[in-house]
Amino acid sequence: MSAIVPRSAFRDRETGHQRQPAVNGERGTGNVKRGTPWYVYILRCADGSLYTGVARDPERRLAEHNGKRGAAYTRARRPVRLVYLEGAPDRSSALRREWAIKQLHRTEKLELIMARAHHRTTKAPGPVERFTAISPAALRFLTGLKRRNTKPWFEANRAVYETEVRNPLKALVEEVDVLLAAVAPEIVGDPRRSIFRINRDVRFSRDKSPYKTNAACWFYHRDAGRAVGGESHGGAGFYFHFSPTEILLGGGIWMPQRDTLNLIRERIADNPGAFEAIVLAPGVKRRFGSLDEESMLKRMPRGYSEDHPAARWLRHQSFTVGRELTRRELHAPRLPRILARDFAALTPLVRWLNAAIGFPVIERRV
Repeated sequence: MSAIVPRSAFRDRETGHQRQPAVNGERGTGNVKRGTPWYVYILRCADGSLYTGVARDPERRLAEHNGKRGAAYTRARRPVRLVYLEGAPDRSSALRREWAIKQLHRTEKLELIMARAHHRTTKAPGPVERFTAISPAALRFLTGLKRRNTKPWFEANRAVYETEVRNPLKALVEEVDVLLAAVAPEIVGDPRRSIFRINRDVRFSRDKSPYKTNAACWFYHRDAGRAVGGESHGGAGFYFHFSPTEILLGGGIWMPQRDTLNLIRERIADNPGAFEAIVLAPGVKRRFGSLDEESMLKRMPRGYSEDHPAARWLRHQSFTVGRELTRRELHAPRLPRILARDFAALTPLVRWLNAAIGFPVIERRV
């Protein structure tokens, strides 16, 4: 006899919501013939959270979650996408498995998703594949794109871009996100939002080449969003970038909006020693060098004297540090761990900057 699943079991550790199992299967799955197998699924919501449910027709249920008949939790977090699918012989088995998954912490769920993507036996629409490596073919594609940066050439080679560049980068983001949960839980990566578009914005540029010749991704504070640069309200985070001529990682905040920059400068001015203790720490200097001096002011910003104790820092308009990687590191299967290790070393700087802006440290993901 199947075990009874208690109502309290339907409170998800990830969402905090409780739902009552439907009497005749999950609401919205329609009239499905008896004997149709059941599925347990996990959705990734637009805010990065994970939602677990059961259904007989996962594709139809996914459409409902993105439409008007989804769960209350997902309605406020659309669009959602299917990242995990697991078959079950009957409804009772599906509900028991759903309950077990809901008891997992976020990191454990992400590990489950990645493992299933690698060894899946049921077909899920578009799950992120497990990271294996960024192959030399990715650099060959970017080299070719640099030589023939045109829409016809790109479209003729789009399949290579998806297979060798975008898909491995999506898998990398997913795996690094799992590792960041133990390093800096407030910094997240999302395969849909972390990867920079390959299309260039050419509206105000003399160079009308339609595509970038690099691939990059950004890991950001979950309360700040993924925006970067002076027209955004984004926070500090971690960055990874590769091209045929440059492979690098970094951390910090690049060319923030004026109000954000003022908040950072005010905190530096109030306590220069605390900032210097981070950026001049022996481990940081030895591995990453000094703050990038891109776009530094030649004179002190308005309101600060030339002999201010923090003068060397107040002239910065960006606060980033990083290092170049070798091609051997780029092509290594352990690249996610390489990034996570260096991101851990940069976490004190990123957290200091985010605290100045008003984004808090989070001890653990829930």
